[in-house]
Amino acid sequence: MKTRNMHFTARKLWTGAALAATLLASNLAIAADITFTADQTYPESVTWSARQHVFMVGSVRHGTVGKVTPDGRYTVFIKDSRLVSTLGLLVDDRRNVLWVTNADPGAGERTNEATRGKLAAVATYDATTGAPRAYYDLSSLDPGAHLANDLVLDARGNAYVTDSFAPVIYRIDTKGHASIFARDARFKTGEGFNLNGIAMHRGGYLLAGNYNSGELFRVDIDDPSKIEQVKLPEPLKGADGFNLIDDNHLVVVQNAGVDRTVELVSTDGWQTATIVRTQKSEQSMPTAAVKRNGHVYVLNSRIDTLFKPDAPKVSEYILQQF
Repeated sequence: MKTRNMHFTARKLWTGAALAATLLASNLAIAADITFTADQTYPESVTWSARQHVFMVGSVRHGTVGKVTPDGRYTVFIKDSRLVSTLGLLVDDRRNVLWVTNADPGAGERTNEATRGKLAAVATYDATTGAPRAYYDLSSLDPGAHLANDLVLDARGNAYVTDSFAPVIYRIDTKGHASIFARDARFKTGEGFNLNGIAMHRGGYLLAGNYNSGELFRVDIDDPSKIEQVKLPEPLKGADGFNLIDDNHLVVVQNAGVDRTVELVSTDGWQTATIVRTQKSEQSMPTAAVKRNGHVYVLNSRIDTLFKPDAPKVSEYILQQF
């Protein structure tokens, strides 16, 4: 009886250890960084489709959209001759629509004098098949320089798009009507990139960041003339991609030499915010963040090597767990 009990206890301990090891391996697999190879694609943005169980990434150089599986396999999903550089991406699983911002920062294979620094457009596609749905030329709404960057949807399906070269936020409503939603001098404080990351808060306002000044703004959805600056402990210069984890936590990806991700917390409805966590990027030029299965992944785009003529070009990129 004693030997039998010893064998039972040993078997129980072994089973428990095996289960613990399996759970640990599963957690590590979910939480680990994801490395993928895409031939000099230089993805600036990333979105996650829970419906398809894939990431989707854009391409500054090729103007394509690709899919990345959780184990790091990349395949091209959308090729559209109208797309110069695909920046902001957002998949709407509920409506099965993929939203893509189209811009020309001057480093794409299709860059040309007619569109360089002047292009602000949004294209939509069937998120499953990649079939084109609609195309919106936003640059026609306002004279001057343009670069459509990031976008977000509200609960009704209206889209809001930032322009890094013009001090405006565009709106595309559910009927397909495009307009200038908000305009403010603080949205453009210098040359180069200005408005960039954007997030939708279910409290009825947008959170939008100025890449150049490092300022964060709260824009009322019902009254877009009501624009308030969020008080921060320091300017978040180089603030690029946003990911609103919940009502009180915002992940902000910084590059421009800072190359880190910060987590902001607000307890007063984003009148003020504090920094509670930071993480340096593993590679250069982190640009976007996305949430998948409770984990946040930050895209290390390495776009700095694309814009430097003498820099070696790269094809390996990381989705770094934050």
